[in-house]
Amino acid sequence: MATYEELKNVVQWTSFVFSICLNSLLIYLILTKSPKKMGNYRYLMIYFSCFAMFFSTCDVIVGPFIHSFQKSFCVLADRTNWLLGETTQFALICVLCGCFGVTITFFVIHFVFRYFASERQGRLAYFHGWYFVVWLTIPVFFGIIWGGTVAYFLSPTQETTDYVRESIMSNYNLSMENVTYVGALYWSQRGNGKEEIVMSTLIATIVFTAMITSSFSVVCYYGYLSYKRITSLIDEGQSEFTRNLQIQLYKALVVQAIIPIVLMYLPVGSYLVLPAFGINISPFSKLVTFLYAAYPAVDPLPLFLIIDHYRLALTDYFYCFSSNKNRVNASEAEISRNQATI
Repeated sequence: MATYEELKNVVQWTSFVFSICLNSLLIYLILTKSPKKMGNYRYLMIYFSCFAMFFSTCDVIVGPFIHSFQKSFCVLADRTNWLLGETTQFALICVLCGCFGVTITFFVIHFVFRYFASERQGRLAYFHGWYFVVWLTIPVFFGIIWGGTVAYFLSPTQETTDYVRESIMSNYNLSMENVTYVGALYWSQRGNGKEEIVMSTLIATIVFTAMITSSFSVVCYYGYLSYKRITSLIDEGQSEFTRNLQIQLYKALVVQAIIPIVLMYLPVGSYLVLPAFGINISPFSKLVTFLYAAYPAVDPLPLFLIIDHYRLALTDYFYCFSSNKNRVNASEAEISRNQATI
């Protein structure tokens, strides 16, 4: 029977291969099969896909174990066969953690753009020119905040090392002398037997919780507005093109909301919050390792399956026939008249 480490490596490498292949294919389809009216949304999707490949590359290089034990949590990597030094490994772990901050910000930009496109009030102008450049820098900024918070507030301490030592050995057969980690202990044991909260952990958790909560709130807000707007457009649409396009947008909106909630928000949020209450989620944290690795590979799938231009291109290539079922057909004049933007 395969050990957990062997299974982890298989999942991380498989996710890496799928992420590189699927996101590269998506970039090709975006460049060659996207309708002209997608505008700058094409470049946003390419940006997202490039980041997903960077994310999965960092994950497979670091090979992290995401672990929680009672009142602590940590992200660690085996240093036994690492050739680039502990400092480099520590920096890469922080970069990998920062990828989460980038990812949750991508969700926000995606839903804001989707709403601006559906409301048709000219606010897509905020996604052109220098405005567009600013939008692209926002995820990087939030990623730096997340990674910097990890590096500054969650650096290893002797108390945290001693606290997780036995758990790391029993779960992964790794000695703390052979791992590099970032992590935190929520409650510190004092000489009088009382516990007090570790301020550095509290500050880091407040930063993380604020970022997750704010991004999730914005996603929900603009997701709801988009739902209302798309529903009304379906009723108002005067052409089959408008009707079918908005149905596609609605389906994509639902699926693209479910994926990050299941693979990112809920697992990582639980991993950060529950240890503060002394809830031991050590077995669950092993699953978080898999989900974190899988996200970059799963993320492009809704676009392949839902957006007609991409799905039918793949159908034509692999099966050598074109299906017209639920396909959006319209002349360039009709597209321009309806001002449709995916």
